[in-house]
Amino acid sequence: MRKLLLINITLLLVFSISSSQGKKYKLEYQNDHIIQNIGIGLVQLVNVEESIVLYTDTTFSRVKTKKAIVGSTIVPLLNKPDYVILYFICLSKNSKYYKIATDDNTFAYIKPSKNFIFYNWNKFLKDQVLGVSSKDLVKNPPRNGISGKTIDIKNWEDDDETTVVKIQGDWLQMKNITQDNKLYWIQWKNEKTLKVYLNLLM
Repeated sequence: MRKLLLINITLLLVFSISSSQGKKYKLEYQNDHIIQNIGIGLVQLVNVEESIVLYTDTTFSRVKTKKAIVGSTIVPLLNKPDYVILYFICLSKNSKYYKIATDDNTFAYIKPSKNFIFYNWNKFLKDQVLGVSSKDLVKNPPRNGISGKTIDIKNWEDDDETTVVKIQGDWLQMKNITQDNKLYWIQWKNEKTLKVYLNLLM
């Protein structure tokens, strides 16, 4: 009887630990396959070694977790912590809180501090992104204008140096510096979904 009781207690503890850890996600560099709502911008964790405290409400009266686990209790859109790249989708904000997506169906609140930097999408694309590439060159190729004709990119390479020139709604005007400063347009989003990969690495 005592042995059976010990087994039941052990199973209960294992179940509790498993439940508290939540889901496990296989993270990539860009994780919009998990979180498909791009929100209003991104919140960067500046010191990636620092713990993230998540709250359930805007008054911070209830702690959701004292130490968010990346890939479990929180999913970053851009994930390369060894290069200090850890950006989370921001759904809304004010001076007192950031509401961030923790996966595709849940959210939590964090307190603004010097360890978090908010970027709206325009500022992020202009100031942080070093290049973009289409997820689907057949459906979303580089064009000579917004919804314009497809341009020839057969001599382009993946490591060509590019930069964002202009942002116009769902479209970006880009410059391929490697290819004689060639200007082109590409659709970067469709409503709340990204249509490009975002490169923050040289």
